[in-house]
Amino acid sequence: MEEQKRAYSRYSKQVKLEAIRRVLEEDQPVHAVITDLGIRHRDNVYEWIKKYKKSGSAAFERSLMHTEGEAEQDSIQKQLENLKIEVEALKTYLERTIQGEEGKYKVIQTLEDQFPVDLLCHALDVSKARFLEYRHSQM
Repeated sequence: MEEQKRAYSRYSKQVKLEAIRRVLEEDQPVHAVITDLGIRHRDNVYEWIKKYKKSGSAAFERSLMHTEGEAEQDSIQKQLENLKIEVEALKTYLERTIQGEEGKYKVIQTLEDQFPVDLLCHALDVSKARFLEYRHSQM
């Protein structure tokens, strides 16, 4: 009975290295290697050879296979650092603009429908309990 072909196949590091070895060291034709090892596309072998020539067998370690993901992580990290700088700048601006605890409480009251009170109190460096007392006294 013929096996059903899968739309996408993953090959182990051992299969990749065996295919590369046969093509590069034993000069076997790629067609023969893919047939013998059950590899669906010859392009896979050519891509593996290219990676192997660039990075050796380490090219097939999982952590190195996600270099694109690492670039994305670096981008996210950079964005996070930029946001931290913006937050600190805004905190400094607010500290200089808003005078006294009551001024901070009024800002929190203005923004509490949009943001969690905990975060607003933390951002403005005021006690949540004191803010809640203030809000209760205003009713």
